[in-house]
Formats: sequence, structure tokens, C-alpha cells
Amino acid sequence: MIRLNLLNVGMVEETGDILVILQAPQAHRLLVIETGLLEGQAIALEAEGVRSERPLTQDLLFETITRLGARVKEARIAEFRDETFFAKVVLTRLDGTADAVEIDARPSDAIALALRARAPILVNPDVLKETGIDEDRSGRFAPLYDDDDDDDDEDGDGGERIVH
Repeated sequence: MIRLNLLNVGMVEETGDILVILQAPQAHRLLVIETGLLEGQAIALEAEGVRSERPLTQDLLFETITRLGARVKEARIAEFRDETFFAKVVLTRLDGTADAVEIDARPSDAIALALRARAPILVNPDVLKETGIDEDRSGRFAPLYDDDDDDDDEDGDGGERIVH
């Protein structure tokens, strides 16, 4: 599996499509996933640290998982078939008494949940190879979310962040 960083969530003005752009820094590839407006908003709000007045579905699920004594280990973009991405959320027990559990999820839900849990977002290398696009080497991008605790950002502003 290859680690991904959330790079951007944006709307294509001409079509109204919401795009989630993920970056695989080691592979120099981008993964672009189209999602619904509400799902894209849930991802963007969490990435920007904005809390809604009432819990979103992903907040409810995260709280439920936590209160039941489990944690989100990772989100995986596992498969691409019939022009559709398929994902898994991997859960583990906090006390270590059980094997990890994989749950089928839409990629947008898996990503939104991973952001809330500060868990890694991963992609199957075959999926990245098939659907990823080469990263523009002429520009540098700062991810909206990178679960790596090593913060190289000296001025603390996180670089340029664009969320539409």
C-alpha cells in the first residue's frame, strides 16, 4: 500500500463535480476521486479544522467506533472497477484483543473518517498505477492533511491550501 496525503478538495465550476485530490509523494502521482457535494464538504471541513454545529455522519461514526473501544487504523483505496473506486476502513481494538476488521466503505467516507481519526490514507499500488496521474513536477504542493507527525513547516502556516 502507498500512503496518500489530501492535497485539495474542489468544485469544477462548469459541472458542479466535487473532486478530492490525493497525492502519493513517493510515487509522484495524484489520485483524483469524484464525490458528492456533502461528502466533499465533510472532507474539506475536517481538513480545515472547521467544526459543524451538529455532528456530521462521519463524526457520529468516529465517536461510535471510539466509544466501543476501537480505533480507525487506516483507510484504504483498495480497488477500481467499472469506473468506480472501492475502499475499506480498517479498525482495531484499543486493547489489542482482536484481529483488525476491514469494513467496505465509499472512498469519500473512508477518507473523511481517516481524517477525523488522524489515520493514514493508503492506496493499492495497482489502483494508483491504473488511475493515478503524474504529478506536475514544476510545482510544489502543500497537503491539506498529512497524518505524518513530522512537521517540516517552519513558519507553521502549512503552505498554500486551497479548498473551494
